[in-house]
Amino acid sequence: MTALLLVLFTLALAVSAALFFMEDPGYVLITLKPWSVEISLALFIVLLALIVLALYFTIRALVRLWNSPRDVRRLRRRHRVDKAHQLRSRGMLELIEGDWSSAEKHLLSYLPYIDNQILNYIGAAHAAHSQGNLEARDDYLGKARQADTGHTVEINLTQALLQYRAGQYQQALETLKPLIRQKPKNARILGLTVKTCEELKDWERLLELLPAARKQDALPEEDLDRLQKLTAVNMLHRVDPKQLEQQWKKLPKSEQSNIDLLAAYVKRQIQSGGMDESEALLRKAINRNWETEWIRLYGWVISSDLSAQLKTAEQWAASHPTDPELMLTLARICLNRELWGKARSYLEACIGAGGSAEAYHELGRLLEQLDDRDTALAYYRDGLGKAVPGASTAQRIGRLEPRD
Repeated sequence: MTALLLVLFTLALAVSAALFFMEDPGYVLITLKPWSVEISLALFIVLLALIVLALYFTIRALVRLWNSPRDVRRLRRRHRVDKAHQLRSRGMLELIEGDWSSAEKHLLSYLPYIDNQILNYIGAAHAAHSQGNLEARDDYLGKARQADTGHTVEINLTQALLQYRAGQYQQALETLKPLIRQKPKNARILGLTVKTCEELKDWERLLELLPAARKQDALPEEDLDRLQKLTAVNMLHRVDPKQLEQQWKKLPKSEQSNIDLLAAYVKRQIQSGGMDESEALLRKAINRNWETEWIRLYGWVISSDLSAQLKTAEQWAASHPTDPELMLTLARICLNRELWGKARSYLEACIGAGGSAEAYHELGRLLEQLDDRDTALAYYRDGLGKAVPGASTAQRIGRLEPRD
C-alpha cells in the first residue's frame, strides 16, 4: 500500500512538472567528454523520478530477500501457534466426551508454542487420571506448577480432588492441609477437606472444620447436619470416660437434644458406670419428647434408687399403656429389683403388644431362672422365630439340630 502511494505521488509530481514547464520547458546539459547530452528540464525530472522509484524498489527487494529467512521462521511459528490452540480446543472437547487417550495426546502436542500451558497440563492430568495412570497424573500437575507459579492453589486443589476420587484419602488430606492454612474461607477447599476427613474417620479434625464449612456453605445443609451428628457420635464413642461429660458439655444445646447423640452419650455413660446421671438425663429428655430409643435405654439404667426409677416408668405407662418398648423397660427395671412376678407380667404384656425378640429372650431367661424350662424353651423358640421371620418353628429348630 505504501509503495502504491509512492508511485502515484511520483507520477502526479511528474505530470505537474510537465504542465508547469509546457510553455518554457528549459533544458539540462550534461557533458562528459567526449560526449554531451541536452534534454528538456521536464523530461529530466521525469527520468529522475523514475530512477528514484527504481532504486527504491530495488533496495526494498534486496531488504526483503535479506529478511526472508526471518519472515519464514515467523510464518512457521505463527502456523504452529495456531495449530497448538486448535489441538488444545480439540483435546478439551475430547476430555468432555471421555476420549481420554486422544485428549491426553492432543493436549500435550505443540506445548512450546502456547503461552498458557497450565490448562493443557491440568487437562492432561485429568485424562491420565481417568485412565488409571496416577504417576503420569502427578507428573503433569508438577509440570503445571513449573509452567505457572502464580496458580499453585488451583493446581494443588485439582491434585487433591483427583487423589480423593482415586481413594487416596491420606494423600489428599496432606495436599489440602496447606491450602486450608492459605485459604481458610474457600468453600471448595473446605468442602473437599470435610469429605476427605469423613472417609478417613478423622472426627477431631471434622469437629474443627464443620463450623467454618457451615459458615461458607461448603456443602449442602443436610450433609453438614448428617456429618455434625456423625462426628459428635463418634467423638463420644472414642473419648476417654474421664472426659466424656466434658466433651458432652462442649456440644450445643440443640445437638444435646438430638436422639442419636443423646443415645450415644447415655450408652457411654452406662458403660462407664454413670447410671444416676444417665437416669436423670433420660428422664428429663423423655418427659420433653417421647422417643422409643430413649425408652429402651432407660431400661438398661441401673440407678441407685430403683424404686424411684420404677415409679417414673409406671407414671409413663399411665399415658402409654400399650407401648411394647416401655413394657420391656418396666420389666427390666423389675428384674433389677428382683420383682419376678411383676417382670413376667410386663414381659407378657410386651409380647402381647407385638414386642421384639428381646422380650421373648428376657422372658425365657426369667422362666429358666424360675425352673420353668419347658415354657422358657418355647419362648426362646418363638423369639428366634421373631428374629428370623419366614421360617416355621420346626424348620428353625431343625437347622439347630446336630447332623449325623
